[in-house]
Amino acid sequence: MLSFKKKKPEGQVKVGDVIDAMHASDQFTPLSREDIFTVVEIFLKEYVGVPKPGVVSVVTKKFTADEAKLLAVRTGFSLENIVKIITVFRIKAGGKGGGVKSKIMNAYGKVRMKGGTRSGVKSRM
Repeated sequence: MLSFKKKKPEGQVKVGDVIDAMHASDQFTPLSREDIFTVVEIFLKEYVGVPKPGVVSVVTKKFTADEAKLLAVRTGFSLENIVKIITVFRIKAGGKGGGVKSKIMNAYGKVRMKGGTRSGVKSRM
């Protein structure tokens, strides 16, 4: 009998994979996998916006420093751990983005010359 393994789509990261990787690293030692999952779940539901069946629009909120403090009080975890979890989750689960930061970094690598641009390391203006 042949067994087939389903291929993961390229460039797609699952939430469980990110949480497992965070738990496997010893950076979140006092917290268990379930604790990390609780923080990520709250973040996804309340700040990113998870669509619900029958609801057409998704409401999102901005995750600020005050929101992080409220989440720390609500869950009973330290503010440092909350910020680390959300930061790592945003970086790892964000994927490839065309955000402003990446555009600025890419533009910095180009040297502007008369007649066009060239990529390379030369003195910047």
